[in-house]
Amino acid sequence: MSRKSVLLGLLILLVVGGATAAVLFLLVRHEPDMYQRMALPPGAEREQHSKEFKQNVSKLATKILSEKFWEVKFTEDQINSYFDEDFIRSGFKDNLLPKGISQPRVAIDQDKLCLAFRYGKEAWYSSVITIDLRVWVAKKSPEVNVVGLELQGLHAGSLPISAQSLLEQISDIARRKNIDVTWYRHNGNPVALLRFPTDSRSLVQLHQLELSSGKLTIVGRALENVPRARTGRPGLAPLAN
Repeated sequence: MSRKSVLLGLLILLVVGGATAAVLFLLVRHEPDMYQRMALPPGAEREQHSKEFKQNVSKLATKILSEKFWEVKFTEDQINSYFDEDFIRSGFKDNLLPKGISQPRVAIDQDKLCLAFRYGKEAWYSSVITIDLRVWVAKKSPEVNVVGLELQGLHAGSLPISAQSLLEQISDIARRKNIDVTWYRHNGNPVALLRFPTDSRSLVQLHQLELSSGKLTIVGRALENVPRARTGRPGLAPLAN
């Protein structure tokens, strides 16, 4: 093989490799349109929505302690405005968000929740991570407060990425919060069953998590002396490592 042929081959490899790297970089750096749509511009409206979110959280806490049945609603605008306002001012951002994560936002659709955030400190290499989730309360379970979480998509910019690290993060956070988590696979997607701790003397049952266009409704009731049992899981296959 001639020297010219070798040089030409190396040049082609460099061009192809460089083009591939450039495409991957652009895919990762792509900022989804929905991420921008989730955020409200600074101003009185965003401040008001953030205030409403805090008021609803306070109402929820009061209702859980004092009412047999309770219901509270949050809007997409309230949640995202809180993330951009009081979540930062209160210091929760620094205490609750893992290192490198900022500007969390949510989009709520029918039976689906999209969680998005920016990962990376410097603007030139940060990426918007989006996580598509289906969330529901396991009503047929003999246990109370069992929430199903199905991971339907995970992207860095426009590039699909492996969910393994996210599954490990969810499991680790759940364990630290004393939440029992079991992983299964359903329709090819990872599914987590989250069992929230309860008090055998007096406990609260999460009855419904309703997702509609731009709204989240949480419904529950107070229960007493409810025995706990293990959960049957028809239709779910164990999640392979």
